[in-house]
Amino acid sequence: MFSFNLKFLLRILPLFLLVSFALLSCGDDEDPNPTPTVEDGMYIKGAGTAFADFSSKALFTATKNEVNQSSRPELVEVYMAVKAGSDGFNIVSVNGTTQKVYGPGSDWAAATPGNDEPKNGLWKGALTESASKFTVPEDGLYHIVVDLGLNKVAMAKADWGIIGAATPGGWSDGTSMPATFDLNKMIFKVEKLLLLPNEYKFRYSNGWKIELDLTLDIGDKDGKLGVKANTNFGGTLSSLVPGGDNIKNEVYGEYTVTLTWEAGVGYSATATKTGDGPVLPTYPDAMYLVGAATAYAWDTPGTKAEAIMHKAAGGAPSEGIFWKIAYLETGMGFKVSAADWKAPNLGFGDVKVFDVDGAAVSADGDGNMTVAESGMYAIVLNLRDDNVQLSVKPAEVYGIGDAFGSWDEDKDTYKFTVDNTTKNIVSPALAASANIRMYAQHPWIPAWWNAEFRVNNGVIEYRNDGGDQDPVAGTAGQKVTLHFDDNTGSIQ
Repeated sequence: MFSFNLKFLLRILPLFLLVSFALLSCGDDEDPNPTPTVEDGMYIKGAGTAFADFSSKALFTATKNEVNQSSRPELVEVYMAVKAGSDGFNIVSVNGTTQKVYGPGSDWAAATPGNDEPKNGLWKGALTESASKFTVPEDGLYHIVVDLGLNKVAMAKADWGIIGAATPGGWSDGTSMPATFDLNKMIFKVEKLLLLPNEYKFRYSNGWKIELDLTLDIGDKDGKLGVKANTNFGGTLSSLVPGGDNIKNEVYGEYTVTLTWEAGVGYSATATKTGDGPVLPTYPDAMYLVGAATAYAWDTPGTKAEAIMHKAAGGAPSEGIFWKIAYLETGMGFKVSAADWKAPNLGFGDVKVFDVDGAAVSADGDGNMTVAESGMYAIVLNLRDDNVQLSVKPAEVYGIGDAFGSWDEDKDTYKFTVDNTTKNIVSPALAASANIRMYAQHPWIPAWWNAEFRVNNGVIEYRNDGGDQDPVAGTAGQKVTLHFDDNTGSIQ
């Protein structure tokens, strides 16, 4: 009998254990279909994207404040492919068991792009709890930015391109990189792109930043204010950084360049050389203004540093353009020349084209150039396209930016006054306490920043063919006085 019962128990014991485990697993207080845990954070969630439900691939991440390129934990961003139409998306914040859903508020609207903001679609508003959907007018990749400290949200269409001194358009005009729309992965690509041995960056929709605030005190050591999001990538191809340093191209030639976005992964880039480019033109390292009509007499070009002509910034479209503001005395001769009288050494007969809209230039008895009236002039030399063109026009200098009141170019309100008696050029009073931006205006110079300069500790420092200069702050009511002959100035 004992033997029989033991065998029976051994046979039914596994079944007993299985039933017991099932009963214990289905207690009254436990949900048989538990909700998956969602990581704390802010998400894009909506049928207009690849993520109709929560996904770590749709998480916002903290980014830098473009104002000082420093970390700002309150500023978060995500890039997301979005379909046009009513499906759209919401922004959803998760904090433990608490979820908040955000949508467009009453002030959500298309924004007029400010200085250096994206041009292909920009929207801004308050971060508002709402079940309404954010929607877009066309399929594309979008940059969504939230600042939790400011309670603001912005969105811009991200049509990527490449720009810089290495590219055909220089820093003035970007080259677009078309892409095929896809909700999960988009590859922006340009082929047969001629790249010089110089620098470039990726930026989208012809903008450098999204402005969320212009006046917030962020505790910056240099007094910079506001909150802005970067809309460009620098650094290196293997490690792209929002707002990072320019990317360097080492070898001249034709390239295929790609910028790939993938949801949850981010961005990666490649630049593959596919061919050699045409022979490049060469230009002198420096050109100088000399002659009895100038402050530099006939001293050998290169011996007086103040006589140097300035290179136009911007890369390819501006290479070979030199400019200088100086006082020219009527009835006396002048020339422009490379150092040590080497070519190009240009008298009146060596110039192929004079600017028909400029002041009349004639030859003196020695074949040099001369002007009919004394005054402050902008002398601009263009050596591009195998040509030698010279313009001599009455000098025009303008202010631009926050210290003057707006970023409108060539605005009469911000035009400096030329005093031909003192040989000084003086600004209007600064409208605000802010960084001072100013430039020489001339039709042959493509953009205002191509001929930008600053006054630093009594010296006029020129941008030339470099990048942005460190800012110099001014105080409302101050005036800038410039004496170009010896490149000195003051702010007072």
